[in-house]
Amino acid sequence: MVQGKPLRDTAVRIAGIAVISFALASPARAAPFRLLAIGDSLTEEYRFEIPFSAPDSNPTNANVRNWVELLIANRPTAFSMGGYEPSAGNYLDYRNAGYEYNYGIPGFKAERWNKLLYDPGFNPVDLNTRFELSGDLSAVNAVLVFIGGNDLSLTSNDAKHDKIRVFIGRIHDWVRANSPANLPIIIATVPDIGATPQEKIPDPVTAAAARQRVATLNANIAAFGSRPNTYIARIDAITDRIFDQVPFHINGTGFTYFNAVSGRENPPLHLFCKDGFHAGMAAQALIANEILKAVNSFATTPIPLFTNREILTIIGQNPDQPYLNWAGSAGGMLENPDGDALPNLVEYTLGTSATVSNPPFTFLSEGAAIFTPSSEALRFADLSVLQSATLDNDWIPVPTSSIQPLPGGSMKILPTATKLFYKFRATPKP
Repeated sequence: MVQGKPLRDTAVRIAGIAVISFALASPARAAPFRLLAIGDSLTEEYRFEIPFSAPDSNPTNANVRNWVELLIANRPTAFSMGGYEPSAGNYLDYRNAGYEYNYGIPGFKAERWNKLLYDPGFNPVDLNTRFELSGDLSAVNAVLVFIGGNDLSLTSNDAKHDKIRVFIGRIHDWVRANSPANLPIIIATVPDIGATPQEKIPDPVTAAAARQRVATLNANIAAFGSRPNTYIARIDAITDRIFDQVPFHINGTGFTYFNAVSGRENPPLHLFCKDGFHAGMAAQALIANEILKAVNSFATTPIPLFTNREILTIIGQNPDQPYLNWAGSAGGMLENPDGDALPNLVEYTLGTSATVSNPPFTFLSEGAAIFTPSSEALRFADLSVLQSATLDNDWIPVPTSSIQPLPGGSMKILPTATKLFYKFRATPKP
């Protein structure tokens, strides 16, 4: 903590502190959580989907991983999907290769899964897939049903969309009827394909109507959560974020929505793979988090979610890059090259210079103080204001009722009867 000098003729003082603390604690567990997934191409390991998951310069080696691969690689003692078959043809069913409990079948619709489970006829691959799937239900801790995106049509009405809900419900019923009693079942909501570059609707009115229809579908799917031992993974939260957060970023690190030219190499800061439809690795990590949230709502030992900093590290980025781009030669987050009592990280969040002393507050005649945080920097770090009457160890956050937002992003600390000292606290987001 660094204390500043009195400003003007008030009894208000400012100081700045920057807090840097990152930790990822993995709780000890006797055995990893075993999940079986019924899904499509978002669930099959990207290693086996190289038409879109491999760069043009190396088309046989995927440089993007999906949520299954990310969880197993980064939570190996906490999460499992069974044994692994590295070569195609090692299973005698639609799994082809990959993890034992991963029934992600590219191109499958919820309707196609219904036929496989309820009416396979004499199709030997259907029959064998159903047989193997049924046998695996007794070996896992939960089942995830992550299907429906392939069924989705943005031009369909609500009645046609509701068929997807019915098909997903029937898959749930089949799992329930063929699994041990009380086995948790997770139902994933349907990702809104209108958020993808491939399916994006140019006309805003038409796009808004399509989005509302998908939202209605997902609200109805989420109602399955009222069934016994049934939980919901809100995958639609990811596509909602892609719709609404423009530009898309993770802790201030920006992502390219889509670029048909540079995207051919599947660069890590592209939100989608080169086909413009399948989620890139960062988005897949966010999908993993939604699945983990559902798992953690019933699991005995919660599995740590991916922090934003971890996601950026996994895709080969420096989580501190937004700060480093701003700081240049000014140094680390705790340094104070201009000697104004505000460490660099506080200066960054306030949008002030690290090398030229500038008062962060503007004082009004009635004693109010105004400061203006940088909206861009606040993507990377949180900024709060603490107050003290004595400058001792009585620092507490300024009550939210005492802070008034102003037009343009400024904040006004309302005057009080007691003369107070203030200091800023800036903390990088986890």
